[in-house]
Amino acid sequence: MIRNRFAKTWVDLVQTSRGWDYRPALAALEQSQWLPREQVEQQNLAKLRDLLTYCHARVPFYRDAMKQSGFEPGDLRSFADINALPIISKTDLRAGYDRFEAAGESPPYDVWASSGSTGEPFFFRLDRRSISANTFAALARGRRWWGMDFGVREGMIWSGLSDLTGTASGRFAALKRRVSWSLKNISMVDVYMLDDAAIAQGYKTFLHTRPRMLRTIASGLLRFCTGLERLGLDGKKLGIEAAIYTGEGLTRTQRDRIESVLGCPTVTEYGCTELGIIAFECPDHGLHVSHDNLLIEFLVNGRQAMPGEQAELVITNLNEWTHPLLRYKIGDFAAPSAKTCACGRTLPLIEELGGRVHDSIRTPQGRMIHGLFFTHLFDRLPEVAQFRVIQRRLDSLDIEIVVPGASAEKVKRSVEKTICDSLGETMSLVVRIVDSLPVAASGKTRWIVSELKE
Repeated sequence: MIRNRFAKTWVDLVQTSRGWDYRPALAALEQSQWLPREQVEQQNLAKLRDLLTYCHARVPFYRDAMKQSGFEPGDLRSFADINALPIISKTDLRAGYDRFEAAGESPPYDVWASSGSTGEPFFFRLDRRSISANTFAALARGRRWWGMDFGVREGMIWSGLSDLTGTASGRFAALKRRVSWSLKNISMVDVYMLDDAAIAQGYKTFLHTRPRMLRTIASGLLRFCTGLERLGLDGKKLGIEAAIYTGEGLTRTQRDRIESVLGCPTVTEYGCTELGIIAFECPDHGLHVSHDNLLIEFLVNGRQAMPGEQAELVITNLNEWTHPLLRYKIGDFAAPSAKTCACGRTLPLIEELGGRVHDSIRTPQGRMIHGLFFTHLFDRLPEVAQFRVIQRRLDSLDIEIVVPGASAEKVKRSVEKTICDSLGETMSLVVRIVDSLPVAASGKTRWIVSELKE
C-alpha cells in the first residue's frame, strides 16, 4: 500500500509539473457521468458555441469556412447546425496545419506524435487542457471504474521500453522512461521482443511484481497470452484482475482466449493521440463514449447513423483551443447504440467498433468488403490465434494465419472455402500459415492492410 501511495503521488507530481494536472477535470467527469444526458448536452452546446466564437475570431481555416457557408457562431441552436462546417481529416491538417492554429496568444500546448500505425506519423500541437481532460482524466475515470487508480501495481506490454534509434540520446530517453515507469509502480514487457524467451521472462517479471492490472497494446496482449499457452505457463497464477487493451481491436474470440488464459476480463480502451480517450468499457460491458469531452457524429453518407449501424466517426474536441479540431474525421468505423448500461452511467454507448475506414478490401467487381467480414469470419474459427489480410492488387488477396494447434491445414482449407464462396473465383487467394505476424514501429499489428491507391 505504501508503494501504491508513493506511485500515485509521483504520477500526480509529474502530471502537475508538465501542466497536465488532470485531477480537477477528473472530478468534473466523475460527476457528469451520472447527470441526465440532456443536461450534459446543454453544457456541451454552450462549450461548442464558445469554441466556435473563438475559431471565428482567431482560426483562419474555420473563419474562412464560416464565411463561405454564411454560418455565424451565434446561429448555433443545436448540434446539427455545425453541419454547415466542413468535415476535415488528417490529410487537411498535413496540407496546411498552420491555418488551424489560433492567432494571437496561444494557450499552453505540447507537441505529441500520433502512433503512426498507418505508416504516416503526425505531430499534433495539443492544448494542455485537452491533454489533462481528454487523455489523463478520462483514462483515470475509466480505470477507476475497475478500482484501478493510478499508482496500483500495473503491468504494461508496450513500446518505448528499448531504444530504436541507436543514438546516445535515444538510449538516455528510453532509460528515463523505464525509471519513470518503475516509479509509477509499472513493470514493463517490450512489445517489440515477444519471442518465447521474452514471454517467459515477462511472465517471471509479472509473477514477481504481481500487477493487479495489465494495460497493453492489443496485439501484444494477444501474443503474450498465446505464448503462455504455447509454453505451458499458467496465466491465472499472475493474479491479474483486468487486462485493458488499446491501439487495435480484438475479436470476441481473441478476447475469450485472453480471458481464458489470464482468468480475468478484457477491457476496451479506445482513443487516439489528438482526441484522447474516445470510449472506455465498464464492468457491465458498456463501451461508454466520453461525450463530456467530445462531440461525436456517426455518419453514413452524410446522415446520422441508426442504432447498430456501422458509421464513420466524425469528432469535435471541445477542449482543444490551440489547434481546434471541429468535425474531424478520424478514419474509424463504429456503431452507435440506443441502449442504456446496467451500471447506471448516462454516457452514450458504442455498440461495436468496426476498425479503420481504410481497413476494407475491394474486389474486381467494385464491391467493398468491410474489415468486419474478416473479424466475424475468424470469430467463428477459434483455432486461429491471429490473422492478417493483405491486398496488394485488386484481383488478389494474401491471408496470413497463426494456428498453434495441429489442425492448421484443416483451418486453412476452411478459410479458403469461406472466402472464395463469398468473394468469387475472380479474386486470387493465398492463405499462409505463419508462426507470427510483424509488428509495426508503433508496436501494433494491423489485421487488415490494403496497399491499393484510393
